[in-house]
Amino acid sequence: MLDALDPDSDQGRVYRTLAGHGRCRPDRLARHTGLSTTAVGAALVELAAADAVLLVDEAAELWEARPPHRVLASILGTEEERRAALWRAGAELDRLYQLARGGLGAPSVETVDHPLDLIALTGQLQERSTERIRWLDRPPYHSRPHHFEAQEELQTRRMAAGLRYRTIYHQDVYEDQALFAGMTRMVERGEDARVLADLPVKLMIGDDRTALLVPEPDRVGVGESLVVHAGGLLNAFAGLFETLWTLGVPVSGDRGRLSEPLSEPLSEQDRRIVTLMAAGVTDDAIARRLSLSRRTVSRRIGELLDRLGATTRFQAGVQAAHRGWL
Repeated sequence: MLDALDPDSDQGRVYRTLAGHGRCRPDRLARHTGLSTTAVGAALVELAAADAVLLVDEAAELWEARPPHRVLASILGTEEERRAALWRAGAELDRLYQLARGGLGAPSVETVDHPLDLIALTGQLQERSTERIRWLDRPPYHSRPHHFEAQEELQTRRMAAGLRYRTIYHQDVYEDQALFAGMTRMVERGEDARVLADLPVKLMIGDDRTALLVPEPDRVGVGESLVVHAGGLLNAFAGLFETLWTLGVPVSGDRGRLSEPLSEPLSEQDRRIVTLMAAGVTDDAIARRLSLSRRTVSRRIGELLDRLGATTRFQAGVQAAHRGWL
């Protein structure tokens, strides 16, 4: 939503034009902003979703800007809510981290020191669970290819038996071809998945009875991993998962669409634009890196967003990965 106030973004250019010229049709907005009608349409959809613009006459395709002070107030309110949610998640995670180390009471916790033991426990947890698995899946990974294959076979079998999987993947999943392919297959087979820009820990919760936690995967790998049994600590981990779930970007539930071939091949230039866009690179930086004009980059991004049916760059990255564009 912040893009509505960024004069260098497509949404910002469209909003500023509407604010300065009054009611406009998309074709007039395209002339004033220098954007394609497709890019203007994509920007209007995002702005309308953020309640920054309003379609006042559907037949005439007339759009009008909401008062800037109201838009700013809404943006600030949304950002404050998002920051508050992140702070709550961080505070909860910090409390869990200290609790797991005995700072508050004596929860039922066991340590796991070897990667193979953790892999075996991960399989056992899924075999023993009967209702649901909640999973925070993030790098680094210490499993071998045959471990990934065994996990995929196990999950497929358990889902067929009625076990529900809800998984939050780290966004790096669409930077690794093998991991992305595995996620795609799991989603097609019934996994409910979301993607988040960052995950603080590795975590798997089986039903409401047992959890496996890798608290510091970047610093010590799987060292100091924990098995947490039913109790207050486990309930707190479940609350952490649900908080992060609300922040994640849903992976498309239209599973048939994941396996559909592209209607037309993606050019190498567009593939590079999508990859950079998904990585969070700005339009100006993409233009410099690919030796293109900023207008060309903005136009192509607008068209790619429209083609992906995405309203944000992060969502576009997820959808691009699902379609095999990355």
